[in-house]
Amino acid sequence: MSVYVTGRRANEISGAIWMIGLGILFITGYWWPGILIVIGAGSIAQGLAEGRGWYGFQGGLWAIGLGVWFMFGAPLGAIFIVLGISALLGAIFRPPFVGKKPMMDNSLE
Repeated sequence: MSVYVTGRRANEISGAIWMIGLGILFITGYWWPGILIVIGAGSIAQGLAEGRGWYGFQGGLWAIGLGVWFMFGAPLGAIFIVLGISALLGAIFRPPFVGKKPMMDNSLE
């Protein structure tokens, strides 16, 4: 049994996350930078549901991270530190599929 769901089901999951997030934003009135956190959560949910965990996490965590950064008014230098750490982690801990050659089907030869 596959852990991943179909594209339609992934869209439904992501849409549900968006509806919950927008509901929270309407109740709290905290639109900026709350919308960045909703975008990040939706991206992570969509990526995980489609089986693209690394890409969903990477983009989603950046959106959430920027939202938190704006929320606390961190200094501009902090974003460059986080960019550097992100680049280092991306270089050291590559996802397992990056750099691998695709499998070739030689059964017809």
